[in-house]
Amino acid sequence: MKKLIKVSTAFLTVLGLAACGTTNAGTDSQTSDTPETQTTITVFAASSLTETFTELGKQFEAANPGTTVTFSFAASSTLAEQIIAGAPADIFASASIKSMEAALTQVPASTVFTSNRVVMAFPADKPLLAISDLNDSTIKWVQCDHQVPCGTAADAALADEGITGIPVSLEPDVKSVTAKLTALEVDAAIIYATDVKSAGADFAAIEFSNAEKATTKYPIGVTLAANAKAQAFVDFILSEAGQKVLADAGFGPMN
Repeated sequence: MKKLIKVSTAFLTVLGLAACGTTNAGTDSQTSDTPETQTTITVFAASSLTETFTELGKQFEAANPGTTVTFSFAASSTLAEQIIAGAPADIFASASIKSMEAALTQVPASTVFTSNRVVMAFPADKPLLAISDLNDSTIKWVQCDHQVPCGTAADAALADEGITGIPVSLEPDVKSVTAKLTALEVDAAIIYATDVKSAGADFAAIEFSNAEKATTKYPIGVTLAANAKAQAFVDFILSEAGQKVLADAGFGPMN
């Protein structure tokens, strides 16, 4: 009987060690297979920010593994309406303070992060001599719709110049206006200076004489429903690195 007991004890010891080994292996396996926490930041931004914010998003993702930045670009007034209606946005970057104020119930705090100005753009090989050329009925030109920021700035700048000519169309956002220009469907377009720059060397522009009338400020803020990482992206845009990307694209300073 003593021998039997001894053998049984040894057998139990082996089983115990095997069980411990199995438990540790399972734990190690679970630890190594646990995926990194993923975070998605959804940014609603003015269409004029398409190129710069796409670049800023890539830089932020590279510096923050596990974070994805997605964008919805459109006219600021349209985005404000969508946010108020409950669209899932973490950040709102508007091309005007007015559009940001319209979303105040969902974006209670914001800060101006850059500025832009409208200009009269045209094909470089078919130059116009002055903004007053828009009063010539033979000149086909286009601008943004009146209620969107690029249209509001255009209206103010054109009125200050005494322009009474009528555009052939009013477009929903500045990218739509720029598309008509680059497709050579019109002789001129009132677009942002940044859009002229992104259009390339085939296009030129004339500045409005009253810079204040032609300028719009861009505020940015996080929504009430924003995830914890959203503010970090806003901080990146306000940082020296973020401001350099904006400046390189032709945007103005924060103040």
